[in-house]
Amino acid sequence: MISHERISNSNQWRDCLEYIARRMKEQSFNTWLKPTKGEPDGNGSFKIAVPNQFVADWINGHFRELIDEAFVEVLGNKYEVVYVITGPNETQEQTALELFSARQSGTGPIAAARPANDHNLNERYSFESLVVGDFNSFACAASMAVAEAPGMTKYNPLFIYGGTGLGKTHIIQAIGNRILNTFPGKRVMYATSEKFTSDFIASISDRAISDFTRMYRDVDVLVIDDIQFFTGKESTQEQFFHTFNSLYHAGKQIILSSDRPPRDIKGLEERLLSRFSWGLVTDLQAPDMEGRAAIIIKKLESEGVTLPENVITYIADRVTTNVRDLEGALTRLLAFTSLKKVEPTVEIASKVLADAFSVEKRQVTIDLIQQKSAEHFQVEPAMMQAKKKTAEVVIARQVAMYLSRQLTDSSLKSIGTAFGGRDHSTVIHACDTVTSRMSSNPSFRERVDKISASILY
Repeated sequence: MISHERISNSNQWRDCLEYIARRMKEQSFNTWLKPTKGEPDGNGSFKIAVPNQFVADWINGHFRELIDEAFVEVLGNKYEVVYVITGPNETQEQTALELFSARQSGTGPIAAARPANDHNLNERYSFESLVVGDFNSFACAASMAVAEAPGMTKYNPLFIYGGTGLGKTHIIQAIGNRILNTFPGKRVMYATSEKFTSDFIASISDRAISDFTRMYRDVDVLVIDDIQFFTGKESTQEQFFHTFNSLYHAGKQIILSSDRPPRDIKGLEERLLSRFSWGLVTDLQAPDMEGRAAIIIKKLESEGVTLPENVITYIADRVTTNVRDLEGALTRLLAFTSLKKVEPTVEIASKVLADAFSVEKRQVTIDLIQQKSAEHFQVEPAMMQAKKKTAEVVIARQVAMYLSRQLTDSSLKSIGTAFGGRDHSTVIHACDTVTSRMSSNPSFRERVDKISASILY
């Protein structure tokens, strides 16, 4: 809703802005939300003053869920938002004019709508949180060398491959995060192959190819995850070929991941396969017994919990597939013991893991997670895909997204699609929000564990 009037700035809105500022990028917050004013109208609505329709649409489309969350967490209430057009604010109006001018001059919707520091990296993926062992030591050493001197080593491109759940995404994003920390001026772009493809298709639809090429080529480091999904997409491969050439010949760093070595990827052009081998191709293997135990200990440290040594050894000895399954087993055991309020023992671990890894007995799907989460929060399951943003629906949806990421092998894009076609960034935000609340709120963690247990057992 839009109205036109002058409103004052309330303490409630200032408190909400403080909450929001801690949960989004500083540049975006300062540009779009910091200059706003807001106040409740006493009739169940909250008025937010913006300079024009452009800013209202941008805030509503990009930050509305976070605003709704702030209302519930800070004010303990739900509000309908009414945007009040008050006239130009210098900072926001300048941004709007720059974006509009960019569209007219050819820098267009993709490049204009993307802040310079929007690298798509998850800050949780770091070298510090990575367990290094014989199974990944060479790949980690090469990755750290690249992170310390991007574009300056013989490891360009750096191509890392390995099976599902072995930590490819973690290590390639750790490179990007280390580069940003070491070289703040470097421009880093992380994208899955699916996102690269969808951005390319969108640029064709919007007649904004130049925006697309600028977004992916005007960087110092390009990180593309799951390159194997370029298979059979001839136009995308053509575009990536030119992107690769442009960056490589400019001395920029290229980092790629796949579930198999380049020569085993069928359906990719020979000229691409050849270029992938110009630098270093290295693999990640499944961790050995000692590596699996170290991974469990690292995970426990990050969660702030402990397990008896014999339980850690038991899990490490029996879950031999990959890191994701190992962490999944640990999550299941912790959820079970928390819900049942029992001490973790080898006997309990034996019971829980025997059930958890019996494929015939348990098939965890996103549909099942949505159903159980909706039941717990007493909302209609259909609301998981809907645009409705009441407090109960937002929380239920975020928890379901978090559990979908924890309990299934689905990609961020697949999860977003299952929740009404939402963007991968929305899924990341939901996971971060739930993780933060679980860390600071034991009762909320117990609720999430209870939902998890209802899905698994």
